[in-house]
Amino acid sequence: MKNKKISFISFEIVEGKFSAFLPIESAIEEKNDLRDRLLRATRIYENSVIRMRLIIREIKEIKLNKKFVPAYKIWELGEVIFCLVRKLENFSFQIDGLYAHLVRDLGVKRKWLEKIIIFRRYVSNKKAIPKKLNWGFFEKSTRRKAEQLINGFIYAENK
Repeated sequence: MKNKKISFISFEIVEGKFSAFLPIESAIEEKNDLRDRLLRATRIYENSVIRMRLIIREIKEIKLNKKFVPAYKIWELGEVIFCLVRKLENFSFQIDGLYAHLVRDLGVKRKWLEKIIIFRRYVSNKKAIPKKLNWGFFEKSTRRKAEQLINGFIYAENK
């Protein structure tokens, strides 16, 4: 199912639901099952947004009820984003303006998303994150601190 050429895809809300859009050049070049692939891509995007919104809601509740957000919870959000990108690549699609889409559809700030993606990029295994490690620790110098975590320079009790 994986084609060699990646097409840029865009998602917009039309009549309360997500719809996928391709540049006209990509649509003309496509020969095989384009409609089916677009429907699947739309479902993938919509399901991913729903999962991300749930995690963001959990994060907001944690902030209201506790003093800190566990870093592993932020990692989970990053993992959903990584899975979204991988799944769309399996259909030879890449979101045209990933950050713009997510900022719009999740109602979050771009800078926060950038830090989440950096954190997830450097920390590929959730098990590497101690349960009691606070996300606040990573908010500044995210890449450097994520590298320190992976290299064993950061340790929190009760891994």
